[in-house]
Amino acid sequence: MVVLLALVVVTVCAAVHGAVGFGLNLLAVPLLLIVDPVLVPGPALVAGLAIAVLVACRELTAVDRLTSWAVCGLVPGTAAGLGLLAVVPERVLSLVLGLLVLTAVALSAARWEPTPGRAALLVAGTATGFLSTAAAIGGPPMALLYGRSGGARLRSTLSVVFIAASLVALGALTAVGRFDSGDLRTSLVLLPGVVAGFLLSGPLRRRVDHGHTRPAVLALSAVAAIGAVLQGLLG
Repeated sequence: MVVLLALVVVTVCAAVHGAVGFGLNLLAVPLLLIVDPVLVPGPALVAGLAIAVLVACRELTAVDRLTSWAVCGLVPGTAAGLGLLAVVPERVLSLVLGLLVLTAVALSAARWEPTPGRAALLVAGTATGFLSTAAAIGGPPMALLYGRSGGARLRSTLSVVFIAASLVALGALTAVGRFDSGDLRTSLVLLPGVVAGFLLSGPLRRRVDHGHTRPAVLALSAVAAIGAVLQGLLG
């Protein structure tokens, strides 16, 4: 029953991720924690890595060639998140950072239109690493930056960044003994759900691309921010 529930969660969340460009870990992690805490963080990260690879391969030609600037920001952002977690309680960080993301969503909804140039990508990549580490809401910075781009460009570009971010996170977990061969075997159980969700995302992404990319990005980013705020208030 646990395996079935986990597969249903991952399938649905992977379908959303494949259609919009982010959201698997954002939506799945809270649910997987309820199903079985063993599924988080390592196996969930592997599932996120798998869907990112599939999406990137499907729309590889649409990747922004400046993406490497965002990737360069991941390591310092992750390090900054770890450093801040060492001195500030996690619930306080979640509350503050969730409110910051909500502010960014509100500005974006009010026609704030950052251009995805080198400097903006470096900042967004750093923010992705930082927010992923400090509050588990790494998707919104890059998604909001590309919110006015075409769906294929957004999905493929975010996927490249998420691949790098997942590898960094898994490497860090392995280094501190929180991801081992047992976690890897557990991760394999989730992969059929990832593949099923990816296949379902095909028709869904066509609906998203038909004028709904930006609303979907704003909605998912708001969900991430509200979840972080609630975690800070209730944690």
